[in-house]
Amino acid sequence: MIRRFLYNFFQGRNGMDAIAKFTWILTFAFILLSFIPGVVGYVFYVLTTVSMVYTLFRVLSRNVYKRREEERRFLDKTQRVRRYFADSRVRFSQRKEYKFFRCPTCHSYLRVPRGKGKLQITCRKCGNRFSGKT
Repeated sequence: MIRRFLYNFFQGRNGMDAIAKFTWILTFAFILLSFIPGVVGYVFYVLTTVSMVYTLFRVLSRNVYKRREEERRFLDKTQRVRRYFADSRVRFSQRKEYKFFRCPTCHSYLRVPRGKGKLQITCRKCGNRFSGKT
């Protein structure tokens, strides 16, 4: 009975999207910062309340088209930051098998197998050649 009610209630609602997840994490950060005594703690308490209400508004909103447009703009603006962390995670997971170099000209990352000694490395993107020790 309750399961059916919840299913019907959430039918046609936006649900958790990237902005809701971001504001949810922000809410928890504000909760931790609200323990600071004094006026600063009170300001973070208010920010906690505002971000929590905004997150619930996004999740329960029935205007799915408008929320998806907002999410698209958010993802476009945060694409560089998200790409940086995704690439860092890949480099970190491959750190034992490969050594990563940055091209001095175009600043792209180059992956070279470890244990090959001193190599002449050629950038695939710009063709610049430089040496590096693996």
